[in-house]
Amino acid sequence: MTTATRDGFGLGYRIRWWIEYGLLHVLGPAQLDERRDPRARMRRDYARRKAEHERRQRNSTDRPNAE
Repeated sequence: MTTATRDGFGLGYRIRWWIEYGLLHVLGPAQLDERRDPRARMRRDYARRKAEHERRQRNSTDRPNAE
């Protein structure tokens, strides 16, 4: 059972994301360019998922109910 927040991510996803991000910070590769950095990839994926969630929210509120 997860509790979603305003951006739509559940508690489990958030905990896993922060643990993985922290481990990459400590145990991950040294300096890489932005394109190959795994932490930058995680930030881009988070932003992509958040934008997708916001797009779905806008689309669902724009549609009239079928009642």
